[in-house]
Amino acid sequence: MSLRDLAVLYLIAGLACAVAVYRASPEGRRRAALSAALCVPLWPIWAPVALTAGRGEGGGRVAGAAGEAAARVQGALREGVSACAGTSFEALLSREAASRIEAEVARAAARHAELDALLRQSGFDEGAAAARVAEIERGGAGGRSLATAHLHLENIRRLRAMRDRDARALEELADLVQALRTQLVLARFAGSSVEGVGGIVSEVWARVEGLGAAIDAHGAGTEGPIAT
Repeated sequence: MSLRDLAVLYLIAGLACAVAVYRASPEGRRRAALSAALCVPLWPIWAPVALTAGRGEGGGRVAGAAGEAAARVQGALREGVSACAGTSFEALLSREAASRIEAEVARAAARHAELDALLRQSGFDEGAAAARVAEIERGGAGGRSLATAHLHLENIRRLRAMRDRDARALEELADLVQALRTQLVLARFAGSSVEGVGGIVSEVWARVEGLGAAIDAHGAGTEGPIAT
């Protein structure tokens, strides 16, 4: 099978996954369409995330916002690459660089969705964990039982903070990449200098590296032991 045949099969699979994601999405049409669009090129990563997140309740708004932010990044990057193609700005945002950024964003969105799905499970309910701590305190029990209940509650709050931090980081990066896109378009048609664009590109890479560092730290367990 040739490389072209594999590319066609990949595209067909991506389109099929996009249709499934769109139909399963609990969000509005616009967010569902953005999630489906993100699924076409990144279906091996995004389809399981989007389909799993769509089955839950309670955290769907946050998960949907993160998915929308990832789709915004992807769309703005593609428009930015097109805007600077064949110009002096091309070295600032090449197709290879855009692909690397998209890959990191997809990883961050996948981690966010994983955390969100986890926190919607009954064993990770913050209200229930806080109620358990209060119950133990009212009963006069202390020692190991109370310490364990407090640890469980604190772990849940740390996981929620990680999830919300990922969502904010994706939203901020999406805003920044969209600003970069408009700056590149303006520079192309107005003949602006590279200097104004370079600063935004540097900031984008700093945010992307921050996302990657957070994911790598999470995978390596450097956030510290979490016992539940």
